[in-house]
Amino acid sequence: SSRPPWGRGGLCVVAVAQYADTVRPEFYFNSYPNKREVITAVRRMKPMEGSVLYTGSALDFVRNNLFTSSAGHRAAEGVPKLLVLITGGKSLDEISQPAQELKRSSIMSFAVGSKAADQAELEEIAFDSSLVFLPAEFRAAPLQGVLPGLLAPLRTLSGTSEVHVNKRDIIFLLDGSSNVGKTNFPYVRDFVTNVVNSLDVGSDNIRVGLVQFSDTPVTEFSLDTYQTKAELLAHLRRLQPQGGSGLNTGSALSYVHANHFTEAGGSRSREHVPQLLLLLTAGPAEDAYLPAANALARAGVLTLCVGASRANKAELEQIAFNPSLVYLMDDFSSLPALPQQLIQPLTTYVSGGVEEVPLAQPESKRDILFLFDGSANLVGQFPAVRDFLYKVIDELDVKPDGTRIAVAQYSDDVRVESRFDEHQNKPEILSLVKRMKIKTGKALNLGYALDYAQRYIFVKSAGSRIEDGVLQFLVLLVAGRSSDRLDTPALNLKQSGVVTFILQAKNADPAELGLMVPSPVFILAAESLPKIGDLQPQIVNLLKSVHNGAPTPVSGEKDVVFLIDGSEGVRSGFPLLKEFVQRVVESLDVGPDRVRVAVVQYSDRTRPEFYLNSYMDQQSVVSAVRRLTLLGGPTPNTGAALDFVLRNILISSAGSRIAEGVPQLLIVLTADRSGDDVRGPSVVVKRGGAVPIGIGIGNADITEMQTISFIPDFAVAIPTFRQLGTVQQVISDRVIQLNREELSRLQPVLLPPTSPGVGSKKDVVFLIDGSQSAGPEFQYIRTLIERLVDYLDVGFDTTRVAVIQFSEDPRVEFLLNAHSSKDEVQNAVRRLRPKGGRQVNIGGALEYVSRNIFKRPLGSRIEEGVPQFLVLISSGKSDDEVDDSAAELKQSGVAPFTVARNADQEELVKISLSPEYVFSVSTFRELPSLEQKLLTPITTLTSEQIQKILASTRYPSPAIESDAADIVFLIDSSDSIKPDDVAHIRDFVIKIVRRLNIGPNKVRIGVVQFSNEVFPEFYLKTHKSQAAVLDALRRLRFRGGSPLNTGRALEFVARNLFVKSAGSRIEDGVPQHLVLFLGGKSQDDISRFSQVISSSGIVSLGVGDRNIDRTELQTITNDPRLVFTVREFRELPSIEDRVMHAFGPSGVTPAPPGVDIPSPSRPEKKKADVVFLLDGSINFRRDTFQEVLRFVSEIVDTLYEGGDSIQVGLVQYNSDPTDEFFLKDFSTKQQIIDAINKVVYKGGRHANTKVGIEHLRQNHFVPEAGSRLDQRVPQIAFVITGGKSVEDAQEASLALTQKGVKVFAVGVKNIDSEEVGKIASNSATAFRVGNVQELSELSEQVLETLHDAMHETLCPGVTDISKACNLDVILGFDGSRDQNVFVTQKGLESKVDAVLNRISQMQRISCSGGQMPTVRVSVVANTPTGPVEAFDFAEYQPELFEKFRNMRSQHPYVLTADTLKVYQNKFRQSSPDSVKVVIHFTDGVDGSLADLQKASEALRQEGVQALILVGLERVANLEQLMQLEFGRGFLYNRPLRLNLLDLDYELAEQLDNIAEKACCGVPCKCSGQRGDRGPIGSIGPKVRRLWPSLTPGGERGPPGVNGTQGFQGCPGQRGIKGSRGFPGEKGELGEIGLDGLDGEDGDKGLPGSSGEKGNPGRRGDKGPKGDKGERGDIGIRGDPGDSGRDSQQRGPKGETGDIGPMGLPGRDGVSGSPGETGKDVSASWGLGDSGNKGGPGQPGSVGEQGTRGAQVSTPGEAAVHLVPRVLQG
Repeated sequence: SSRPPWGRGGLCVVAVAQYADTVRPEFYFNSYPNKREVITAVRRMKPMEGSVLYTGSALDFVRNNLFTSSAGHRAAEGVPKLLVLITGGKSLDEISQPAQELKRSSIMSFAVGSKAADQAELEEIAFDSSLVFLPAEFRAAPLQGVLPGLLAPLRTLSGTSEVHVNKRDIIFLLDGSSNVGKTNFPYVRDFVTNVVNSLDVGSDNIRVGLVQFSDTPVTEFSLDTYQTKAELLAHLRRLQPQGGSGLNTGSALSYVHANHFTEAGGSRSREHVPQLLLLLTAGPAEDAYLPAANALARAGVLTLCVGASRANKAELEQIAFNPSLVYLMDDFSSLPALPQQLIQPLTTYVSGGVEEVPLAQPESKRDILFLFDGSANLVGQFPAVRDFLYKVIDELDVKPDGTRIAVAQYSDDVRVESRFDEHQNKPEILSLVKRMKIKTGKALNLGYALDYAQRYIFVKSAGSRIEDGVLQFLVLLVAGRSSDRLDTPALNLKQSGVVTFILQAKNADPAELGLMVPSPVFILAAESLPKIGDLQPQIVNLLKSVHNGAPTPVSGEKDVVFLIDGSEGVRSGFPLLKEFVQRVVESLDVGPDRVRVAVVQYSDRTRPEFYLNSYMDQQSVVSAVRRLTLLGGPTPNTGAALDFVLRNILISSAGSRIAEGVPQLLIVLTADRSGDDVRGPSVVVKRGGAVPIGIGIGNADITEMQTISFIPDFAVAIPTFRQLGTVQQVISDRVIQLNREELSRLQPVLLPPTSPGVGSKKDVVFLIDGSQSAGPEFQYIRTLIERLVDYLDVGFDTTRVAVIQFSEDPRVEFLLNAHSSKDEVQNAVRRLRPKGGRQVNIGGALEYVSRNIFKRPLGSRIEEGVPQFLVLISSGKSDDEVDDSAAELKQSGVAPFTVARNADQEELVKISLSPEYVFSVSTFRELPSLEQKLLTPITTLTSEQIQKILASTRYPSPAIESDAADIVFLIDSSDSIKPDDVAHIRDFVIKIVRRLNIGPNKVRIGVVQFSNEVFPEFYLKTHKSQAAVLDALRRLRFRGGSPLNTGRALEFVARNLFVKSAGSRIEDGVPQHLVLFLGGKSQDDISRFSQVISSSGIVSLGVGDRNIDRTELQTITNDPRLVFTVREFRELPSIEDRVMHAFGPSGVTPAPPGVDIPSPSRPEKKKADVVFLLDGSINFRRDTFQEVLRFVSEIVDTLYEGGDSIQVGLVQYNSDPTDEFFLKDFSTKQQIIDAINKVVYKGGRHANTKVGIEHLRQNHFVPEAGSRLDQRVPQIAFVITGGKSVEDAQEASLALTQKGVKVFAVGVKNIDSEEVGKIASNSATAFRVGNVQELSELSEQVLETLHDAMHETLCPGVTDISKACNLDVILGFDGSRDQNVFVTQKGLESKVDAVLNRISQMQRISCSGGQMPTVRVSVVANTPTGPVEAFDFAEYQPELFEKFRNMRSQHPYVLTADTLKVYQNKFRQSSPDSVKVVIHFTDGVDGSLADLQKASEALRQEGVQALILVGLERVANLEQLMQLEFGRGFLYNRPLRLNLLDLDYELAEQLDNIAEKACCGVPCKCSGQRGDRGPIGSIGPKVRRLWPSLTPGGERGPPGVNGTQGFQGCPGQRGIKGSRGFPGEKGELGEIGLDGLDGEDGDKGLPGSSGEKGNPGRRGDKGPKGDKGERGDIGIRGDPGDSGRDSQQRGPKGETGDIGPMGLPGRDGVSGSPGETGKDVSASWGLGDSGNKGGPGQPGSVGEQGTRGAQVSTPGEAAVHLVPRVLQG
């Protein structure tokens, strides 16, 4: 503008006001004429110091008093009104109304708020939420931080040109393609009509133009077509969609820029009228749009974008003038309502002159993965790393639309702690980090971790916004050297655009780390792990400040030449070929100092289209590519073309920077075999410094492409031009990544990869999933095989193909030697149909192909060294073990590639040749995207490369956990046992399995039945989970048969089950167990194989009924303690615990000796009364209520086992309860389940759980309904509710619990854990799930807790059925022989007094209800002459203490075995139901310690609960004496002594624990830590001084009564077993010699395969192979040479002379200049004839005419014009 930039005539004027409870204007719009005075005024401002904040009234004040003409507002000129509100808190008055008024007055508000401000309030005030700014605090730095964001829209809106609010030029650019379609186009039309209706349309006010576009743009009307709104609306009513499938948004934007925002198009941009473009699109652009969008922005056009349907938000944000000007609609029908939002920006926004479009994405958006070393490298130092991670995340702007965080740890594999879509708010992710535990693991597979991150974390499905162009950061902590290769994964990650930052610690290798980062700046080294916190500021700074990722790996400079086949065979695909070149160019950073591009076309001749110095910007190169026309010609002579490029294009005069060491990339695209030799020219080109990349299309020869390419891996083969689009990204990435540094690491392969004979030989086996889960998408698998076969050179002597299907078992479709042509194979593939089957046993299938298909007899050429490939396509995780069979397959030399849907990554890596050949898809529809990725290795990998990769593969033995075991159940199913006995055995095995920790690395189970024959049911490797084993066991059926051949069965399991191939881990030292169930005497010899089994280290257990021969079982087990007999098999549950403990530490941890294993009160049969209370309201829909019923019947089915006495009732409730059936109604499990299944859903609006629970208490848990409460049968209420109760149910639940009923509560969906907790008796019986589908996952946990409730081991409720608990305590002592114990032990009397007082006042225990336990005490001691008793069992009274003191007259008192016998006799006279305890004060043993130990054991056997010793002063060897103690629970480790300050409390606590255990069955009780007793007050000594006569008065008074002890808090929900400590290294055990014998078994398996490998000896026979002989024939051509010598005629040699180019010395004639000669040179490289003509051409100047001559030759004008520029260069 010509006017000054400030003040009245300028663009921008400013007013400032301060406010608190009132508003104080500091100055008005018209107060100061220039910027300097305004700034001075601002600096002079002082705070108002107001007490409250009334923002609402302040906004009204601004509107009424500042935006007025009198205050300097320029209303008449229509200047925009902008308000910037800066506030430090929440308003105390209402702001909604004032905010609305501001908007109505067209005042656009920005809001800046501190921490204390209310964000929602600010968003209401601001014109748009993007105009709210929240600095961390009101200090200089944070405020400075929000300034750029605030200034950008301020500048835009205040404009830099004169503003005409009533004048605008608006173009509508509408998507008229099939994306919108005829059905939706009326909505688009209405939308435009509504916008136009709201505008002041007219030739002097707002002008409107409209363009539709799809593949191409079409003008409907221009800005100056219509003068009135009526005419314009009439045209809009007639508007019809243009149609078309493409959507070239870029070219449409260029079109409106060139044709509409121009004077000729009616634009008034020269008059400074704002130019606006409103783009409406319903799909992603199919061409490059950014250059056009940038050009519009630079020209000052303000672009708004409306997206509907499939429109791409990120794309529109790049096109729009500002990301806040993008409006997205879910569907077209909501479009007509959008104009209200658009009118304000359309009529008030003004574009400031902009340099460039704003950032493609707001700076604040980034996805950061923290991938930390979780291996043994970090043990002990993990907390420091965790704190560091916490602090780093704490400083980032974490929120779903800001920074997203993912966290993972890696060692041998990867453990994801949180994905990008999981904890998207800062408090959530910080809480997760705080709880993180170290992963551990010995290996550090960094390559695998990088690959995993790229495939599974930096992906849209995990919450990454990589596809929206959001920055992807990886922060990697490495504390050691990687155990695997990481070059390829690092490269792939770089190419995917992820920016890596590395925290280097400990032994990490800097050279290795350098591969991953764009420059060393991105590696931060920690001095040590504890000091990693020092790096926090650096990493935070990097994460916040790196905006466009690392410096692009383009590393600036490179010269890229496209050499494209222009022969006739390419004509149909030429447009696609041009598009491919254009797309690659668009991905490059074109510029004179960066990437230069040239294009050369060739057929039988070569034509340069443009040189490396012809065009220096991307747009010019793209335009030149678009103008290319086909050269034509019969065949492509690729060899000659390569030679041409090296001589004429890769030279400095043609723009190449080869001399400066800039990479020279040559992309060769051809669609046919070369008409000439490519080998020689390829070598010359590579030696000359070029890096060729060969792309073969259709008939092109892949071997030729590999020969041409810099290294064979660079070659790409595709079947048609259409696939160019799929490889474009691969090529672009390769071109970008091949910088100087990368090329310095690669060595060109100069010789062709292999001779064609062997090169094309391959054996490819497709192993495909035909199970039910793959069935629906099987057609896509078939198509993939068909397409791959199409690419391959199939033939009997080239590539052979086989297809095998599998599900439970494999099925051969056709073998490698079945078909000898591609057509036959294709026909067989088309006939494939899925075989069906429920399981996916990949392990079995791999074993089958390894042992059968990849063998010579079935067509494999493995022995001839032909590469062997397996392509495995699977629908999911394997149902069997894959480890061993995968290792066996690879060890035989096969290269497996894995393709899987919903894959288990770890499993696929085990199978695959290497992790880069693992391909995962979410659906088989995505298989076409894998064609190229599978073809490349199949066509390029040689046997040597495969062997090399396989040689470096480690086969880790699976991580075996410390409780691992292999257990085989061998079950007699002969006629010697009754059919229902098999059912009893089956149920018993099921119970055992339920108690074992089943899993591939834990306990494995196998089952075999036998009679005269052997029937294997399943092997150790068959089932991997407890559920699968239980499922198989439930299907067991009686086999029958006779006689009983136990010996034969033992032989079978020894040979077929306890072997590695069947899943046994006998070689890894895992315990092996055989459990044999026998019902009669064997008819064959058992001794031989019993011996084999025991010598192999297999522990056998024998279980039999009364009909068995016990001696026979003992022979088998080799240990009478491992033989268990029952009268009948129905009594098996009685030996369950003994069998479990016989498994030793592998199954369950055996109890320490001397501790009762099963708690004596635990009954074998379960008894319980269970009433289910089900929510039948609309909290559950009818279908989800069925799931609830299914859950209930599943619980009943599993809980109720044979012989149990379980009654079930069921009530359904909504606002009131309905009885479905009572406890007494049904007596069998089947009847109960049938009744549950008949329950009909009630429905109802409300659920009143309180009423339901009260109903149970009054009507169900009563004898009349069948309750056995009075018989002490456990009573259980089971509530399942789907929402909060309308009345609080807590009191009702408490009343039920107090009645003795355990209340279980399961909350589903709309109820929180706290509510569920109020209903349940305690936390152990409260469960919550997110939806009904998760109920089934809960059943295991619920069942375990129910099981405990039935055996009363749950923490009891507040009050249970109260039990009386009576204790009889003997307090005894002994003393020194020579002195009276009362004299030597000064504290004895006072301590005994305190102890007696304290223990007699025991608090109530958990099951005693309101009763206190009664404690009766007797004080007894033993002398050498017999016992002395102070008093008999009595409730202690203080007067009894005198009787104890009277014992001082006798001594010595002794501790011998007799002393304990005295106590034993004493207890015999007391009540048999009482809990008996001995507390004995001792100064040492007076008799034999061994005898004392026996006497102590006798006391225990007699039923005494505890013997507690208290050491007197100067006692010797008290620790040794502790061996006599028992019953002290967890406190054995600390001897009690007389001088303990709190001895009385200690003993009272011991008694409390003993009472809980004996009376309530609570195994242990943990009391809170007692506080230290305060120091004795000083009053005592004063009293002593004042009253010397009353010495006893100084002693401490009796301690205050102990505060009543709270009820025992329940342990938290019982559930997951605490994670086991990390198993110690198991290696050392390997030295135990016993396992040597297992070797014999192993050997049997191995010789087979190694024997076959021996065969290569035969290869000699094939030596004189036909092919090689032919190659010898070429030598025959030599003969004519000889005859030539004989002959005198040299005529034939003349022809050879045609290799004229060597005759070039003819140029000495300096005659190349004349025009004609020029033409000849370009066409034929100076044949000899032309050389002769050279004579006349001496005048050099005629060269000019030469150029003109070329002009005539071909249509390549551009190239010709460029020649002089080249020459000048």
